[in-house]
Amino acid sequence: MKIAILMCACSGVCPSMAKINFFDLMERLRLEVPHDFMVLHPRLCEENGEALMRDLLKPDTVYVTPACNEKHQMKLLAAGFSKAGVPMDDKHWIPVTLAQKDTDQAFADIKAAVEKAKGIAS
Repeated sequence: MKIAILMCACSGVCPSMAKINFFDLMERLRLEVPHDFMVLHPRLCEENGEALMRDLLKPDTVYVTPACNEKHQMKLLAAGFSKAGVPMDDKHWIPVTLAQKDTDQAFADIKAAVEKAKGIAS
């Protein structure tokens, strides 16, 4: 199985993510955390985010989803996963809450989630 980081920036205006530098975070992840691919979208829960997930998500991939808190992700990303035919279960989906974190905290949490995904993918 592949490992993908599917990150949502919540349009970059959510006050709970004001301490995250998404460009720095993506570059650190690209250089330091082995994964197959990474996508940053401004709002995965909106219609074009769901369309992206419908076309992108595949059942042979574990998706690490750094975004809003896990409970919100469960509701807001469900349509995109469903349209792609990929279950939001513990074999395909590892949510990471970015709210109230800075770049270093977000990096550490995403890195830990990718490590968990490696265990699933192998």
